[in-house]
Amino acid sequence: MDDVYGQYREALKLGHQEAAAGRFAQALRHYTGAAELAPDRALPHIAVGGMELRLGHARESLAAYDRALQNEPTNIDALTGRTAALLAAGRRDEANKVQQQIIDIRRASEMPALFAPGDGTPTSAADNLHAAGQMALTQGNREAAIDAWLAESAEHASANHLNAALDAALAAVSVAPSAPRIHLQLVRLYFQRGWPDKAVERALLLDRLLNLDPEPTVHQQLRSLAAENAATDQRLTALASQRG
Repeated sequence: MDDVYGQYREALKLGHQEAAAGRFAQALRHYTGAAELAPDRALPHIAVGGMELRLGHARESLAAYDRALQNEPTNIDALTGRTAALLAAGRRDEANKVQQQIIDIRRASEMPALFAPGDGTPTSAADNLHAAGQMALTQGNREAAIDAWLAESAEHASANHLNAALDAALAAVSVAPSAPRIHLQLVRLYFQRGWPDKAVERALLLDRLLNLDPEPTVHQQLRSLAAENAATDQRLTALASQRG
């Protein structure tokens, strides 16, 4: 048993080294070996899923994340990876359901550390979502690409990596410059970054866009965001008080 565990840890280590160097095919080989040695652990399957995603294999990536979730149904890394794989495949409705599941789990409790130090993979949830956006765009799934990059932006923002969050949102802007949900994310980020003037300007612009081309869900979220930041500018008070 100790020998098998040692082989498993060595396979993970080699996979991490190859992945960190950008040699994803070689990393996949080591991670696959680790998954065969410890099929009842979520981690190696998550690692396999991330490498498959980077190699452009959305179907294989999704299968790997599903195997991880069979072992740990509420594993946030596996669920986030599954979201990325679904978006890469253009399956937006299914991805949205998984994202809501992630939100519900995070709200229910603070997630403890899932793995011991040194076990985690060198690719993050944000990395997976970035790769999913690139893959979706390559396949012509523009809306799925936008969803992936907005999800990436939110992941970065939750870790207070605001430059990366802005980069991801701007990648989405490059695909659809007038999409309201992208501008809503930019308003959030500007407030979080401490740029109230830019945030208010963007919020008022978005309000005008939504009055011309209504999207009720986005408009309600904008009004809520305006209410949260109403002390910044009296114009936000007026925006927040609008009726849907």
